[in-house]
Amino acid sequence: MAISHLTLRQAVVDGANFLVRVGAISMSHHGNFSVRVPNTDTILLTATSSFDNLKPENLALLDLEGRLLEGEINPTNAEIVHMHAVVYKQRPETGAVVHTHSTYATSFALASRSIGCSYEALVRSDMIDGVPLAHYGPRGSAASVDNIATALSSAKNTKAVLLENHGVLAFGPDPAAAARANLIVEEAAQMAIYAEVLGGAKPIPSEMLRATVGRRDEFARAGTRRA
Repeated sequence: MAISHLTLRQAVVDGANFLVRVGAISMSHHGNFSVRVPNTDTILLTATSSFDNLKPENLALLDLEGRLLEGEINPTNAEIVHMHAVVYKQRPETGAVVHTHSTYATSFALASRSIGCSYEALVRSDMIDGVPLAHYGPRGSAASVDNIATALSSAKNTKAVLLENHGVLAFGPDPAAAARANLIVEEAAQMAIYAEVLGGAKPIPSEMLRATVGRRDEFARAGTRRA
């Protein structure tokens, strides 16, 4: 059965509210969130640039070329349509994309540094390549979109990209997973920054990355245990 637009819209609102609730966002609550309409080349994108008071009707329908099909979108968010679209094009399995200026992850972006895989939660969240850095281009410009595509190509096993001098772009199969990826990246960045005072975060040995994923999958296959 097809998922209704209303269900998709509510899932985006729930994802945005989750990020505000856990604090994985900047003080202004600036961000934008999109969800792909299944089996189409269209997305629903937040039409305003703040997650405050977001409602299901505050999403516009666009295609992946940036054409507005339904609703309205403010100039600030119209700028970033292609920033979302490039992820859907590069990673066709993606169901949702979220962009924030979450404090710790954005600190890495401002320092022009990628986030290495030193935090186990990154591994368990299918980010064994860490979080790559997309070099700077004006917000939503062709240069910035090309740089995002290059970063995605450089790190096949990731669910996020840092936007140099800008923020973070995270994605997943649905809005809840995209929001969760944003949170995990923010946690990893926060802990890496704190680890600097202790000599710096140490990467997980490469031979242990697959072992960690394998153990996760083994227990997932076994399912929930009940006495």
